[in-house]
Amino acid sequence: MKLIIGEIVKAQGIKGEVKVRPVTDDPSQFGRLGAVLVGGCPLKLRSASVRGDFVYIAFDGINARNAAETLVGKKIEIDRSQARRTGEDEYFIVDLVGCKVLLSDGKLLGTLTAVDNYGSADIFTVEGERTVRFPFLKRLKLAFDGQARTITIDKDRFDEVCCYED
Repeated sequence: MKLIIGEIVKAQGIKGEVKVRPVTDDPSQFGRLGAVLVGGCPLKLRSASVRGDFVYIAFDGINARNAAETLVGKKIEIDRSQARRTGEDEYFIVDLVGCKVLLSDGKLLGTLTAVDNYGSADIFTVEGERTVRFPFLKRLKLAFDGQARTITIDKDRFDEVCCYED
């Protein structure tokens, strides 16, 4: 299974480096990787550095700005075996998407179809009788059961933060 860890947003400089928006809470992991998939094609990393909210990467064989520009918009993926181990109460988004979402009173909200991030928190989108979105907040008391493929959240807290589409 592949995990998306970033997206190339622009070519950087004239020597083939790219600027990457990481979609991981550990951008330093780029520096530990030997190779990744970029748009499905394997590329070996020559260097990687974190600067601010972005990662700057140089790939073997990409030595000029024009070559780097062909990578803009492509996703960077790794094999799950390359990913760091998750701690307690940490999950990969790929493991959550597709799970049934339940409220603590047993009501089924629907299926988690997307997790987006707009800067302050991950936003869960659940498709069911109605589409609902809510931020991933610790106070929701999330319980994840990987075997049953369910996510259970506190009903009272959910009612405080949810946003239904009409």
